[in-house]
Amino acid sequence: MALGYKNILVGIDGSKGSEIALMDALNIAKRNDAHLDVLWVLDMNSLEYGNAGITLDGERIYKEEQECEQYINDLKEHLIEEGLPKDKVSVHLRFGNPKTVIVEDFQPEYKNDLIIVGETGKNFFKRIIVGSVASYVMRTAKCDVMIARTPESTAKEIQADMEDIEDE
Repeated sequence: MALGYKNILVGIDGSKGSEIALMDALNIAKRNDAHLDVLWVLDMNSLEYGNAGITLDGERIYKEEQECEQYINDLKEHLIEEGLPKDKVSVHLRFGNPKTVIVEDFQPEYKNDLIIVGETGKNFFKRIIVGSVASYVMRTAKCDVMIARTPESTAKEIQADMEDIEDE
């Protein structure tokens, strides 16, 4: 890892993986006296009512936005309580495809020199069909990228994915 990161971006989505990424980002920001941008990208294409494939209405979109804003504002307070100075943390909520918003919009605009994302929670076949945000960011970012792994990220999971492939 390069020394001297000054502007760190962590992508979050409420998952366990993004919580781990956030804690890693907090620790790196504190060690480097860096600014931390916490970004949640709401992908409206993936928000549907249940599995019926019914598109969200305006009221539901507004509710999702309000819940996410509350979540990231609470995170900001938590990061400050954990020792990150108030002027060293910013939270952001954007709409769009998380892959492109992180790499093509946000990072160039805010000049982040490190992006931290959690590993994908999708199974092997979903990763092939949709691809993971982590994989896309790692391949296309113009700065350093760190993939934060969950403690459960072991060879056992890789073995399970391989067994799924063999069963097909």
